[in-house]
Amino acid sequence: MQKELKLEGKDIAFVAVNSLDAVADQPNLVSKCDYPLLQDTDAVTAWKKMGGVKDDLYVYGTDGKLARFLPFGGPVSTILSDPIDYANLKKIVSETK
Repeated sequence: MQKELKLEGKDIAFVAVNSLDAVADQPNLVSKCDYPLLQDTDAVTAWKKMGGVKDDLYVYGTDGKLARFLPFGGPVSTILSDPIDYANLKKIVSETK
């Protein structure tokens, strides 16, 4: 999605935070990502601080403030492997100011 948006003239940064219980999965995920994949740690506990779960998406505006929180299982599906959901999420991300 990041590459597609860049081709459309939108320079949007993507970052993923890997959960504490998925440290062993990180090498596989890193090999598939073209954006930073950060590893949560016991010292940081980013997921706990954000109240997040797997597949939650946080969309920040150019002002650095949270513009949209899209929780997994919420009214907007965050399943990127579904073409319709992907298109909806891409639209939300691209229209965020």
